[in-house]
Amino acid sequence: MQSATTLRARVSPEAISKVTRIFNGTLDDIFNELLQNARRAGASAVAITTEHLADACLITVADDGAGIADPANLVSLGQSNWSDECRAREDPAGMGFFSLAGLDTVVSSCSETSAFTLAISGAAWTGEADIDVLPWDGFRGTRIAFHFPPQPDGKLERTIQSVAKHYPLPVILNGAELPQTDFLAGAETVIEREGYRIGVFRNVYSDHIDTINFHGLTLRHKLPVIKEVRHTQWSVKVDIVDAPELVLVLPARKEVFRNTALDRLIDLCREAIFAVIRQQPFHRLSFEDWTLAQFCDPEFPEAARQLPPWVQVCASDSSCEVPAFTAISSDAAIYSDDDACSSVTFARLLAWSRGEGSDLELHCLAEPRPMVFFAAVRQFAGYPWYDTLPHYTRTAEAMLDADGTEARPGSDQAAIRPERIVLTFADQNDAELQLETDFWIEEDESCWSDPDSARIVLTRRSNLDPGDLTELIIDAVFSPSDDSDADSYDTQETRFRHDAAVRAHEILEGADAATLTGIRMAFGDRIAWRIPHGRTLRLSWSSDKVNLELSPFKPARVQ
Repeated sequence: MQSATTLRARVSPEAISKVTRIFNGTLDDIFNELLQNARRAGASAVAITTEHLADACLITVADDGAGIADPANLVSLGQSNWSDECRAREDPAGMGFFSLAGLDTVVSSCSETSAFTLAISGAAWTGEADIDVLPWDGFRGTRIAFHFPPQPDGKLERTIQSVAKHYPLPVILNGAELPQTDFLAGAETVIEREGYRIGVFRNVYSDHIDTINFHGLTLRHKLPVIKEVRHTQWSVKVDIVDAPELVLVLPARKEVFRNTALDRLIDLCREAIFAVIRQQPFHRLSFEDWTLAQFCDPEFPEAARQLPPWVQVCASDSSCEVPAFTAISSDAAIYSDDDACSSVTFARLLAWSRGEGSDLELHCLAEPRPMVFFAAVRQFAGYPWYDTLPHYTRTAEAMLDADGTEARPGSDQAAIRPERIVLTFADQNDAELQLETDFWIEEDESCWSDPDSARIVLTRRSNLDPGDLTELIIDAVFSPSDDSDADSYDTQETRFRHDAAVRAHEILEGADAATLTGIRMAFGDRIAWRIPHGRTLRLSWSSDKVNLELSPFKPARVQ
């Protein structure tokens, strides 16, 4: 048998038998398709009536458009009698009417050339029964009536209101015109280009909303979003005016077909966002986004010379609130922390350099020369103004005795007390800063749960008291466990605070003071609340004798 040398694609007649499974036949789909057909037919309005029966809803959709010229086209899947102009502008597929497939439907239409009525039963949709074409003496336009399963609690009416919300023609439901709104209402700016109305929105998050309006049929498609660094987020929505190349995936018509027209729309949306940002007093685009903006406008200005002041990060912080951006000056620098211990050490260094009673900001260095530190913003890397700022990291530490020689820790690891602590910082150009401080803390793998595992260095002349040192240890080291079987945050923090206070008192006041501190805190937390108000407990405790005395209540003297 000789094989054919050429073939031509065709639709099998069997496909019509499966038409009721090609379309979902939901109310949304039906109303969207019927309203789109009325619009294409040149209608000035659409009237919908609903009647709730015991076992069904009787729904009628009528328009005053051009009507249907050939009833055969109406029930021919993929075939339509739209004008050449309509075909060129909207690419109608001749499938929308089949959203009614399987439903008992009556269609009446009057055009310039014909007037007819069709009664289509369930079997007729699949080609298993003939459809009688009867005359109709009615108004110019099309009237479609169909039965739909019962829709309780106003669901039918809510569906119609939703479909009509952004439809370009008036929709009358049971004699009352439905409210409608501009799809781009609330936009910062609306830009019209190449057959689209593009609305640019400020701080509207578009992940879960419809973003494209095809003449009332709204779709959710991911369009460009530009997020400025710790500033405004810009998004877009698009209203289709006349874009024949942008088409929908058939038959469902629930997503945009990916082609060059869609790529061009994405570019237009991004250009619209950049055009709006260009009009703002300043911007904080990342360097990457600014590079894209320059393709649209080579004169697009750089991001504002602003950065967030550097702030201390604590080990317990699951997230850190970034301070407001402020303008940078000639004495600005960037400091990058490795961890909470480095951050707390640096914060103490800044405070020590400023001295008591200073009115400088917390992120300012006073000695040996004034400097204002800001946090690193990696998205700005690439901007010349940002890259030329000195970016410091800590590179070395030294503990020194009074004669300048390296101090060696004693046998008591709880109290490393050199005369001086010098920390070295280097920028991206290897320029160094050697800064003195009175405190340095360094972590090891277990110190998040045990303050005794942290290495703490404190100069002999430090004016830190045990309370200050306790807070520094907590800030640098305490990181609560979030395991399901862990104690609550408060319980973990209380236990760690006790241990940190004992460690602080041991460093500054000795072992006996540390022991008393631990006893005092344990007593205050666990026992003191049992002493009746106004009474006094006297306790004497040793290995061979325990004495407890609760003094009687003494009322206050009346003057």
